[in-house]
Amino acid sequence: MHASPIAVAPGAIPVLGHALRLRDDPLGFFESLRPLGDVVLIKLGPQRAYVLNSAELVRELLVAKPRQFDKGTQIDNARELLGYGLISSEGDMHRRHRLLMQPAFRRDRIAEYAQVMREQIVEHTADWHTGRVIDVRVAMTTLTLSVAAKTLISSELGNDLVAEMLHSMPRILDLTYQRMTTPLPVLNKLPLNRNREYAARLARLHPMIDKVVADYRSSNDRKPDLLGMLLEARDAETGSVLSDRELHDQITAILMAGSETTAAALSWVFHVLTEHPDIEARLHAEVDRVLEGRSAEYADVRQLTYTAQVINEALRCYPPAWLATRRATEDVDLKGLHVPAGTTVAFSAYVVQRDPRLFSEAEKFDPDRWSPERAGEIHRDAIVQFGGGPRKCIGDVFAVVEATLALATIAGQWRLRVTPGARMEKVAGSTFTPRDLMLTVEQRQPVPRPAPIS
Repeated sequence: MHASPIAVAPGAIPVLGHALRLRDDPLGFFESLRPLGDVVLIKLGPQRAYVLNSAELVRELLVAKPRQFDKGTQIDNARELLGYGLISSEGDMHRRHRLLMQPAFRRDRIAEYAQVMREQIVEHTADWHTGRVIDVRVAMTTLTLSVAAKTLISSELGNDLVAEMLHSMPRILDLTYQRMTTPLPVLNKLPLNRNREYAARLARLHPMIDKVVADYRSSNDRKPDLLGMLLEARDAETGSVLSDRELHDQITAILMAGSETTAAALSWVFHVLTEHPDIEARLHAEVDRVLEGRSAEYADVRQLTYTAQVINEALRCYPPAWLATRRATEDVDLKGLHVPAGTTVAFSAYVVQRDPRLFSEAEKFDPDRWSPERAGEIHRDAIVQFGGGPRKCIGDVFAVVEATLALATIAGQWRLRVTPGARMEKVAGSTFTPRDLMLTVEQRQPVPRPAPIS
């Protein structure tokens, strides 16, 4: 498949390679690579990496040969934050953690979590009023972090931790991304201001997580929440349970991954609705018909078909998890591409999911491509937002249900309008998210369903 020479990305500079291009315009940089071929070599400092622009190759990486790769330097450089939770553990440890956590994400459990989602959505929009200007990303992050925390820790024990994460998480993620993408890893070890700040923020966060674990272990009132399930989980073969350190790392992973990505997805949806009044009108018509003015619950999800299509298209066009890396742990062949051991391989969901070979009018935001009549046209490998294979996101259904309930409930009560003079910025960092998306709240009156003719 790759007998011809592999393209090398232009514009590399001595020592740093393409690192400045990646820092200054990450989306533009990866988009510029697609026309060069399905595999493009880039240079980040002394490191070289293959960028995969083909969904077929990404499937080979994630689904066919996942055990020949680990997550690589991107995760290594975030280890101080993530430890060895489900996001960042490897090999047998990851498989053990996955098996222990899988029961907590079954559909019957998600149906129970949906009640928490509903309560938090109502609570976090209770003080909205016509004319109020909100930073949508901040509002959605506050909501989704509260949902993640309340499903994880249903008691009051986690309140201080949630408050700290709301305050610190955006900055921690910014600093983490800087560390993950540095061309010279030695920079992460120098006494630079950003490293001092990072260490200080983690020194405050980690003991708070440890306290939650300790308090839960000592509590006589064990709750039927996610943390309670993890405390009781036992390895089927050995009978072992998760250690305090493992619980610490799983809490970090769940709160980080379970809030920021869903918040970004919802933020993009509200941005898109301001640009497409026809899509907004169809969404409002559906939620008015299904909900009749009340907040959405789990039983409504099956009927909120257009709502789900809007969310799916937002995840395609604006994937929060926009960039992923792997590192070969041995020499491996990816459909003719020889990848030596130690080599980094990367792909951008943003680029793959906008591939014109996979989607007609790939740059167009079109929820109808997910309709029952057309969904079969979407190639099975075309959507990589949640990853694939044994490392596919364990919380993908959780996230989609949460986003569906939040979007339907909010759209049933409110319209979010563009605020004159506000300027939103598209930011690709740890996640792909809109920054300074300042929208003005306007209460709407749901259109009642016509009375039946007697």
